[in-house]
Amino acid sequence: MQTITLLLVAAVSACQGASGAHPPEIIVQAAVIDSLFVRDTTRQIVVGDSTVRGGLHFVDADYASALKGLGPLPEGVRADFEAKRGEVRRMDSLPAKVPMQRFTAADRAAARAQGSPTSYWSAFYQRFPGSPGLIEMSRVGFGRDGSSALVLVEYGCGGRCGGTIYVLLARQAGRWRVIRTAQPRIA
Repeated sequence: MQTITLLLVAAVSACQGASGAHPPEIIVQAAVIDSLFVRDTTRQIVVGDSTVRGGLHFVDADYASALKGLGPLPEGVRADFEAKRGEVRRMDSLPAKVPMQRFTAADRAAARAQGSPTSYWSAFYQRFPGSPGLIEMSRVGFGRDGSSALVLVEYGCGGRCGGTIYVLLARQAGRWRVIRTAQPRIA
């Protein structure tokens, strides 16, 4: 009986691993990071400790211009994104190609104490060498059939380096791939 129980536990564990140990939202967020931010010189990524409120900080015209820039959206993706975009959730470890560091409230407080943007970014890169900067993402909106996704990414990398991007992805051959990106027109 003990052998059967162990075999059953091993089979269940193998099935969970095969179907993906991470929720689809985490897999999409990791695909965005790997596609847009991981380069040969990237040793780590630094991600905000919680999701950002996607699109709520822009005026409606800016959000609409970004969505227009993405072109036609798959059925249901916009509605799901809009239903989730006001939610803030903790960002746990992402299965990206490089290790992930969380940028916490304590990190934010220490950064604000730096005074100038130049001092802030100097301290940031001393603490997180080999990173492309600070990356923050919204919750992910999924298309009705689960094969498309929309996420907002905010990133900062020093001085005037940084921005906001809406990213449309599609699941192709079992992997999430970035199809199009669009930046909002800031009024």
